[in-house]
Amino acid sequence: MNLGLFLKKDKFTSGDGTSITCAVSNTQEGRPWIVILIPFGLRLEILKAFFDFFEPKYQILGWESRSILDPTDRKFPESEFSIDNHVMDFQSALSIHNIGSCILVGYCSGAGIALAAANRFPDLVGSLILVHGEYLMLDDKVCSTQFAIEIDSLLSLASKGEKQLDQVFKKIDSQRIESFSERPPGIDLPFTSINYLRRYAANYLHYKKGRFGELASSISQKTLVMSGALDAQVGVASSEKIHNLIPDSEIYTDPASDHYDILREDSNTHVAIWNYLYGQRQ
Repeated sequence: MNLGLFLKKDKFTSGDGTSITCAVSNTQEGRPWIVILIPFGLRLEILKAFFDFFEPKYQILGWESRSILDPTDRKFPESEFSIDNHVMDFQSALSIHNIGSCILVGYCSGAGIALAAANRFPDLVGSLILVHGEYLMLDDKVCSTQFAIEIDSLLSLASKGEKQLDQVFKKIDSQRIESFSERPPGIDLPFTSINYLRRYAANYLHYKKGRFGELASSISQKTLVMSGALDAQVGVASSEKIHNLIPDSEIYTDPASDHYDILREDSNTHVAIWNYLYGQRQ
């Protein structure tokens, strides 16, 4: 899968010296910036349809989450995948690209990091859009899903040691083609390498510590919370709960959208975001 011709893949250096792969649309002076935070462990190529749709009116920046897809098997310090480090990456990316304020879109686990970033750097976030957010409300049966419970079990086990990591990798690998056959290409990337999975699991344990309900209640920006009735991964109830916690928010639930609609061409999610942003300009 190739990125659109208008996209430029590049690198930037975060505050702790970590090199991060990013993509930026051709800059057009005066156009507002959309910064999109994608799920952990995925390549930028999944954003092609998103860039294609929004590039005519916006400048767009996105990046791959730190270190998970590193090509080597080197070890990382325990703090490498902390939420604070992901938020630092956000601040570094905007500073390097001279972005004073942005529309921040967080998708899936990117929504949790978006909540943390909007709290830590409120002046950098003009408005917030949370798309099918993974808020890991595992203790709330209404807000959790069977998919989230199973992933939590597998990644928690994989984090216990190399023996358990190998067991989980073999289990997922034996089922991977069937499990991911109907999902967009590249979604299963963290499960295709034992090194990717090791870092992905370590990152998950840090993300699991995020108190996203508390973060939501402190959001000052106008916020759109999005969900889909066909989303089996994160469901609608957790988005409704986050919406109720954010003081100045509205919620949009698409009856026909699953978890991956934002990654596809002819996406209802793209249209809903576009309409929301247009309405905010009125």
